[in-house]
Amino acid sequence: MPPTATYEDIKAYQDQVEKDGITPHGLPPCPVCEAESRFFKIHAYRERRFLIIVEMIVTSVWCALIRFKCPGCRKSFTFYPDFALPRKHYTRQTIMGFAETYVASAQSTYEKAVEQEAGGSPEYPDGQRSLAPSTVHRWVTSLCQLKQTTRTALELIRQEDPATSACRVLARLQIPGAKSKSGPRRDQLLGCLRLLAVEAFFKQLFQLSIFTGLARGCGFS
Repeated sequence: MPPTATYEDIKAYQDQVEKDGITPHGLPPCPVCEAESRFFKIHAYRERRFLIIVEMIVTSVWCALIRFKCPGCRKSFTFYPDFALPRKHYTRQTIMGFAETYVASAQSTYEKAVEQEAGGSPEYPDGQRSLAPSTVHRWVTSLCQLKQTTRTALELIRQEDPATSACRVLARLQIPGAKSKSGPRRDQLLGCLRLLAVEAFFKQLFQLSIFTGLARGCGFS
């Protein structure tokens, strides 16, 4: 089965939302005015459709994401749970899983990444479409743009474990020339591969994904 968040994962989070169990305590200060997160207020609830894969069928699950507002500068922002990424309907586990299958293998193509990861392409309920290789291409492109996330997470890893081998591992990462005909695209693929590598180190230390850990201010004291 391909990687995916489960219905139970999303339902558990929705239950927390309905019971007012999601609070801003523990979040980093406001990035604009540096107000403490304990002063943040719930601004709105935004319904989001998430796509999970159940027995090779792409299934929709709805969940409310919370938007907090800083009372100091009035900036509002969305809090993303472990299974969510900004502007993406598929869950973090699926996006990063398929992306890793492509960038981590010299022989993998986008077509093979879809088929090998899933043992066949996940299909949509209409029976006329399946997960497209171009979708995995877009996911890789999106992840490679998160350079600041990679840098911030790497710094937290180094603070927590000064003897970490993460920097050495990242320095050795390479993208085979056959993966791309252009230097800029190879740089993008390398950025994606580095994010995935840092994610593995981060989860080992903090037992959280990069995105959840940074959202909660993991590593800051």
